[in-house]
Amino acid sequence: MDTAQRLTLAGAAVLALAWLAWPSPERPEAAVPVAVPTVWATWDAEPVDWPGVVGGRAWTPVKVLDDGAALGTDESGSLLYVELGAPEADLTVVAEPGGVPGVVAAAATDERIAWISSVPDERGRVVSELWTAPRGADGRPGEPVLLTADTGDVIASGSAYDLQFAAEGLHWLATARGAELVTEHRSVPVGGGEVAVTGHLGAWQAAAWPWLASAGSDSLGGARLVRTDTGAGVRVFSGSEELTLCSATWCRLVVNADDGARVDLVRPDGTERVTVAEGFTSAVSPDVGLIDRFEPLAARGVGTGDATELTLFDLQAGEAYLVASGAGATGADARRLWWSTGTDELLVWHVLDLTDLA
Repeated sequence: MDTAQRLTLAGAAVLALAWLAWPSPERPEAAVPVAVPTVWATWDAEPVDWPGVVGGRAWTPVKVLDDGAALGTDESGSLLYVELGAPEADLTVVAEPGGVPGVVAAAATDERIAWISSVPDERGRVVSELWTAPRGADGRPGEPVLLTADTGDVIASGSAYDLQFAAEGLHWLATARGAELVTEHRSVPVGGGEVAVTGHLGAWQAAAWPWLASAGSDSLGGARLVRTDTGAGVRVFSGSEELTLCSATWCRLVVNADDGARVDLVRPDGTERVTVAEGFTSAVSPDVGLIDRFEPLAARGVGTGDATELTLFDLQAGEAYLVASGAGATGADARRLWWSTGTDELLVWHVLDLTDLA
């Protein structure tokens, strides 16, 4: 390199350093991050921490029964009853279906646990069974009993209402076999007996008893709600490009675009519409507006690798609150929100009871 080239490069370096050191009117100033309010600073609440590995088994929550007991599944699809005891947690295997997906839905009352297990038969077709077990005075499940194998082709969407106790029975949905798309609402008495089946034309998903909500393509440009006990229905109106997913009290309207999606929540009658998320943020739960107030949201954080930013939108306040900036897996049931941190033996589940914030 000759002297002229060296001088030219040196001069360029000096100019570059001067541009960085001396602000100019044309250079935009860096945006100052806006502090996001947190759940923990806003409410006097804290999560309950659960070890993610108990008795050598890694588990994922399915339904939290109380601050000291939960139902979960492991990677083999087994149903587990986990107790947060002292000095360490304890785990009881409730059901081992012997194949995947295994247990696809579970429900519980103070007196009883119920679950649906689904495994492939010898022809590779998934078959399901509904089981139940009594809970003792200590809450632990007793001996399992097969309630019925007449389940139909079970629909399991990850909703807290895929299987639910109501009106002295157990209720779930199945897809009817036939040329026409029909969703079956199925129910059986808690003590056993004949399975009652009512067909509903189209795709539907379960909401809190006694409601069903339209699903799939039937929810583009509007939705329907129907009561399974009386047959009475409600029509929900929305824009032609809005995917409309409803619970019993709120509907989620999703409009997709190249730069993400806008997510609004609205009452089934069209009132109280509010935008809760934009961009590449998604709902944690298929159920909308948990405990009629909160919408948990998850977004992949910039520069955080696989970590998720978990927020909670308060529909009453009209504002989002940060729950965790570096969450792993997330989930929820009808009243609790959970997320993980750590991996392997350091895995921890953090569980927040949303009723503590209401």
